[in-house]
Amino acid sequence: MKIGTFPGAVQWVILLIAGLMAGQLLQALSLPAALMIGPMLVGIVMVRANCTIQIPGVLHRMAQGIAGCLIASHLDAAMLARMGDIWPIVILFVTLTFAASCLVGWLSGRMTGIDSEVSIWGFLPGMSGTVIAIAHDQGLDSRLVGLIQTVRLMVVIATMVVAAMFIVGAAVPHIAPGPSPDSGSVAWVLGLAVLGMLAARRLRWLPSAASLLPLMVAAALRLEDINVAVPGWLLALAFLAFGAHIGLRMTPDILRAGARALPSLIGASFLLMALCAFSGAALSVIAQVDLMSALLATVPGSIDSIALIAVNANADLTFIMTLQTLRLFAVAVLGPVVARSMVQMLHRRKTT
Repeated sequence: MKIGTFPGAVQWVILLIAGLMAGQLLQALSLPAALMIGPMLVGIVMVRANCTIQIPGVLHRMAQGIAGCLIASHLDAAMLARMGDIWPIVILFVTLTFAASCLVGWLSGRMTGIDSEVSIWGFLPGMSGTVIAIAHDQGLDSRLVGLIQTVRLMVVIATMVVAAMFIVGAAVPHIAPGPSPDSGSVAWVLGLAVLGMLAARRLRWLPSAASLLPLMVAAALRLEDINVAVPGWLLALAFLAFGAHIGLRMTPDILRAGARALPSLIGASFLLMALCAFSGAALSVIAQVDLMSALLATVPGSIDSIALIAVNANADLTFIMTLQTLRLFAVAVLGPVVARSMVQMLHRRKTT
């Protein structure tokens, strides 16, 4: 069946219904980042069937703003006050994970033949959709970045689920942190998503303005006890935009390149997990937190998936989300500069 022969409106309906259903199905199976991966798989199938639609840039940027609000909803004043007491330790270990991700990304590029800058972005930690969006804004091949991010994420989550079973035992029921979404929070989130979209157009000097500005404003509102919780239906639509944006741009050539590189990408992901395990063990001793919380704070997983594992493992969500959020800030602000500088430095060394 050639979907490309259908009218555009019909293609959009197929993407919306199939993407949401796939995301919910994978989420029911407890697959990490299911709401993004489901629509991505649907997008891949549709593009193989000659689909002609693409996710508009406006919707993609608004989805980044919604993701920023999701992160901000985990912050509170007590968390920031506690982190203020150990800020040198926090900065040190955020930097270590960031540096390890860049190093492993570069090594993976050398092993697979994938462009080094693309590979580095594929291994950068944070919320996968946001990192992919930043890479896209930087003019990189976000399709390959999305593939690498997905492989890395699967390895991280599988490893941490097994670690949680050995360290803390059976999972506890998931309880969503923070206040429940209401009509007021929906209005705030949508307004901030529009703000992020406009900022991405006007503030081109600010990396990932579409997610970073809503994140900062939503965090300030959260500290003033203003509800910025994101409802599940809006989050599903945002991740559909993330996933479909990747899937609809997956050409057969890109998929073949990813398949050839898969063994090396998996090996590089396990190397990154080993480095983060040493870092997490050291953080546990220095910051005097339990081992599971320290590991979850240092691993480069998708921030939403790490938060879910943290709650299920009864870990210190405050500590974990602070380090994960600060690292996302570092990726958004420093990622483009560090990735390009690292590639240029290594290129100069190679040619001298």
